[in-house]
Parts: sequence; structure tokens; C-alpha cells
Amino acid sequence: MATLCKVVARCGVRFTSFRLIRSSFSSDSSGASGSDHPASQTPRSGFAAAFDLQSELRREAAGSAAGRSGSSPGKDESFASLLRRSPLMQMGPSKDKVVVGRIYLVVKDDLYVDFGGKFHCVVRRPEDGEKLQRGSRVRLRLQDLELTARFLGASADTTLLEAQAVLLGPLEVREGRDNQSQD
Repeated sequence: MATLCKVVARCGVRFTSFRLIRSSFSSDSSGASGSDHPASQTPRSGFAAAFDLQSELRREAAGSAAGRSGSSPGKDESFASLLRRSPLMQMGPSKDKVVVGRIYLVVKDDLYVDFGGKFHCVVRRPEDGEKLQRGSRVRLRLQDLELTARFLGASADTTLLEAQAVLLGPLEVREGRDNQSQD
């Protein structure tokens, strides 16, 4: 008899937990489920919880955007105005600009230099450039920010995913600062 009560009790728990889960995912329009608890007090999980969270976040974002636009007009700027004031546009034409880059890869006599552009550039190591190692800062004269070409029979340009530059030499550190700090 005691064993039968345990089995019935276990089945009853499973049945009630199934009813609770089923009621939390039901789409009852009245807001109340089959149990005595209102739908707002039952813990939500899965899609319902995620949907409620996203709805709340959207309401907060809409409220903060409305408050922000009323307090400081002109914060919503167009893409064109942001692009016009970007450092890339402020630099002007890139041809013959001198920039500073850092060597991030050395393969035999090729130095791969990152100068902050869209692509890196590959330059030849000079004959007297044994001290140009990975991490060294160098000066470059840019010739083209992006090497592109239209190959035979192609209707669109293909990029080579690198820039073209001429190595001017290592970035020289002024010795005056070191001498002043030692005095």
C-alpha cells in the first residue's frame, strides 16, 4: 500500500508540473490559465520570457531615444556628416602621404606593415635592414591604399587585399628626450 501511494504521489507531481508547464505556454486570451494563478504570476520561460525581455528593452530604448532627442537636438547625425569628419577623409588623398606603421610579420625579405589603413602593406627589407624586426616602427610613403585590378575578361575590379607603399626607413627616436631624463 505504501508503495502504491509513492507511485501515485510521483505521478501526481508529474501531472501537476506538466499542467503548470502547459499552462505557461498556452495562448489563452483571457490571461488566466487553467489553474487558480493568474498568468502574470507564473514564472515564464523559453520564448515567452525572451519575448517579454526584448519588448521591455525596446520600450526602454524608445523612451531613452525620445528623451535624448528632446534634450539635445542634433545628436542624430547623418552618415555623410560622420564620414566627412572621419580621420580617413580628413587625411585627404593618400598618394605620397608619409605614415608610421608597425611591422607585424617578417617572411624572408618581406616585411608586413600595419599602418592603420584598411589593408596592410608588404615592402622589401632593405639590405641594411637587419634591425627591422617584428614590432619595429617604420616610416612609409603611401602610393595606394588598396591595390585593385581588372583582370582579363572580368567586369569588376578585384582587390589584392593590401596597400602599396615604399619603405622610408625605421622611425627614429629622438635622443634628446633620453638625455634630458638622465640629467
